[in-house]
Amino acid sequence: MKIKLVKELIEKKKYIELQESLSQVQETNLAKILTELDAPSTLLVFRILPKDLAVEVFAHLEKNKQLEILDSFTDKEIGIIIEELFFDDMIDLIEEMPANIVKKILAQSKDDERELINQFLMYPSQSAGSLMTIEYVELRKHMRVKEALDQIKRIGLNKETIYTCYVTDQDRFLEGVVSLRSLVISDEEELIENLMDRDVIKVQTHDDQEEVAKIFQGYGFLALPVVDTEGRLTGIITVDDIIAVIEQEATEDFQLMAAMSPSEEDY
Repeated sequence: MKIKLVKELIEKKKYIELQESLSQVQETNLAKILTELDAPSTLLVFRILPKDLAVEVFAHLEKNKQLEILDSFTDKEIGIIIEELFFDDMIDLIEEMPANIVKKILAQSKDDERELINQFLMYPSQSAGSLMTIEYVELRKHMRVKEALDQIKRIGLNKETIYTCYVTDQDRFLEGVVSLRSLVISDEEELIENLMDRDVIKVQTHDDQEEVAKIFQGYGFLALPVVDTEGRLTGIITVDDIIAVIEQEATEDFQLMAAMSPSEEDY
């Protein structure tokens, strides 16, 4: 959908037609469209999008555009966005926003969520802890395959990945991992402990992001578990979260080879 058509529909106040047309556009393309609109038009378009799509688009917007939207939204509208955003996207948002917006966001967060947010913000900026998300599937080794699949169906929609599931004990110590593929092709009565891989490659919350990136590059993982110093599962890092780090490190290496001073832009 071309930006010219969007502006034309807004100008003619054909909002139903605009909503129907925008609902067919992929979220990354919608984010690009919003960047070319002025503030009033941006808010109008964002408000007529279906809720789920609007949140997806919001996550793809540049920080200045996110700020523009949040600064004009009511507390209720901010609450809807916060409720639907993945946890790591919310942390990234909070780190980039000014104090008045952060105050609004925290006011719309639940008590337990607010405690987690404060915990995540304490991790060093270039550590595994600052990159991780808590949106993962957690299983127990005494579960049977049918129970595990039922749990994935029940909670999987709100998780960043379901292709790798993490097996923990009652104290959240990481005991193993099991793939969705293994669960799907196994007998429903099989125990998870008989399917899980106990030799888990993992990182700690304070490990440097460059080391995490090397592990992703070396093993081709889609996700990597993050544990605390005692081995308790704290979160996971997904490949889409590490791509930006890999690009950043490559840019810095290029600048060093070229004897250039660091730049804010990627090559």
